[in-house]
Amino acid sequence: MIVRNKRNGEELRCRTAFSILPQIRGLMFRAKPVSILFDFQEEAIHPIHSFFVFFQFYAIYISKEKKVLEKARIEPFCPIHKNSIPARYLLETDVKTGGSFSPGDEVELC
Repeated sequence: MIVRNKRNGEELRCRTAFSILPQIRGLMFRAKPVSILFDFQEEAIHPIHSFFVFFQFYAIYISKEKKVLEKARIEPFCPIHKNSIPARYLLETDVKTGGSFSPGDEVELC
């Protein structure tokens, strides 16, 4: 899947995690960063952790209207992070790639 930032035209090719098993694994045990788009089917608070993730990454929370709500830099082995605004989607991506997304941006999922 491709996530495109409408503000600056940046495109990010990412894997999808629409079912429970890919959502549980996320970025854990990966040797290098990949981008993953989670679709939780409903807007809610979605806590995450970074146990067994060996690199920093951005957690970018997106609304059902495809607007970036929050962006957090997550450190390795962080016990918990919660979004403060209910979101439907979560984009986990490396810190180099995630820099082109900011709260307020609109995205398109292709």
